[in-house]
Amino acid sequence: MPPKAKVASISPILAVRDVAVSVAFYVRYLSFSKVFLMEDHSYGVIELDGQAIHFTRTEDMAALRATRSRVAVYIAVRNIEPLWEYVYRAGPPTRIRSLETKPWGMREFHVMDPDGCLLRFGEE
Repeated sequence: MPPKAKVASISPILAVRDVAVSVAFYVRYLSFSKVFLMEDHSYGVIELDGQAIHFTRTEDMAALRATRSRVAVYIAVRNIEPLWEYVYRAGPPTRIRSLETKPWGMREFHVMDPDGCLLRFGEE
């Protein structure tokens, strides 16, 4: 029988071209806070409401292509409207999809980050 451990959090680690650019984007446009940025900008961490996303710098084009075409992060939130208003007013310079009610009943908006990772914010 497996141990009765409880997961405290799950934090994706995204491969990005420029960690400092990614950290700045999430802070400025998505209301995250910077937790950590290595001096050489090779690794960084941001958080929102105690949930973190990590970034690692890579020059591996295959890793960057995978991020752009296959990685999405779903961020479940409560009281989504104020966050959407913040994002909308901040005006990210990337693709966004406005807040709407999806056929499956979730209220969602989507933002593409600078490296093409799809961020899906949703509320039941």
